Amino acid sequence: MPTPPSASPLPEIVQSYNWASEFRAFTGFHWLVTGTCFALMIVCCVIGKRLLAKDEHHEYQFRRIIAWSILITQGFIFIRRMVYFDLHDSLPLHMCRLGVFIAAWHLFTLDRRARALTLFWGLGLSSQIFFTPYIKEGYGHLSFWIYWLNHIQIVGVAVYDIVVLGYRPNGRDLRFATIAGVVYALATIGLNVLLGTNYSYLGAGQHEGASLVDKLGPFPQRTIWMIVGAAIIFALIYGISRLSMYIRTGVLKKPPPRFVGPRERPDATLCQ
Repeated sequence: MPTPPSASPLPEIVQSYNWASEFRAFTGFHWLVTGTCFALMIVCCVIGKRLLAKDEHHEYQFRRIIAWSILITQGFIFIRRMVYFDLHDSLPLHMCRLGVFIAAWHLFTLDRRARALTLFWGLGLSSQIFFTPYIKEGYGHLSFWIYWLNHIQIVGVAVYDIVVLGYRPNGRDLRFATIAGVVYALATIGLNVLLGTNYSYLGAGQHEGASLVDKLGPFPQRTIWMIVGAAIIFALIYGISRLSMYIRTGVLKKPPPRFVGPRERPDATLCQ
C-alpha cells in the first residue's frame, strides 16, 4: 500500500520555490528584495549628504545623474510598452508611471509643486507596494525589474528630498497635492469608463495582479474610499512632518535641516 505524501510542516510562505520564475509576497525573497531597495535608497542618501557637505554644486551633479537615469530607463520602458501594447496596461495613466517623470522633474528643478507631488503621491501612496506587492513574476522576467525599478525611483526620490535636501511640506504643498490628486482621480475615472480599463484601480475594468484597494469593494464605490483614504494619508504625512519639526526645533532646540532649493518663497521650510 503506497504511503500518502506527508504535508510539509512549513507554512506556504516559507516553503522554497523558484525565485527566478515566481515572486510571492511575504516570503524571504520578498523581504530580501525590499531590503535591497531600501539599502539602495540609503546609499544614495549617504552619497548625497557627503557631496552636499562639500558644496551644492557637487550634490546637484549627482542629482542630475539620478534624474537622467530615471528619464532614460523610463523612456525605454515606455517604448517597450508601446511595442507590446496592451490597452489595459500600456498607457501612462497609473499614478506611479506619472510619478517617476514628476520625480525626474523634481530632481532637475527642485520645483515646489514637483516636490509636493513626489512626497505625497510617492511616499504616501506608491510606497505601499513594497509591503503588499502584486507582482507575480520572479527575477528571471523583465517585468520584475521594471516593477521594482519604477517604485524605487519614486519613493527613493521622496526619501532623498527629505533626508538630503531638507524638504518639509507646508500647508500649500498639502493643498496642492490633494487638489491635484483629486483632479487626477476624476480624470482617470473618466478615462477608465471611456476605455473600459482599470488604471490605478479607479475603474471597473480588469487589471493584472491584486492590491489592497481590492478590499475597498467594487467600482464605483471603491473610488470614493480611495480618494478619501489618500486625503487622510496626505494629512497624516503633513501632521507627522509638522510634529517632527516641532520636536526638533522646539523640544530638542536643534536648528531646522539644511534646505536646498529656491528660496524666493517665505515658506521654504516649516520654520520660516
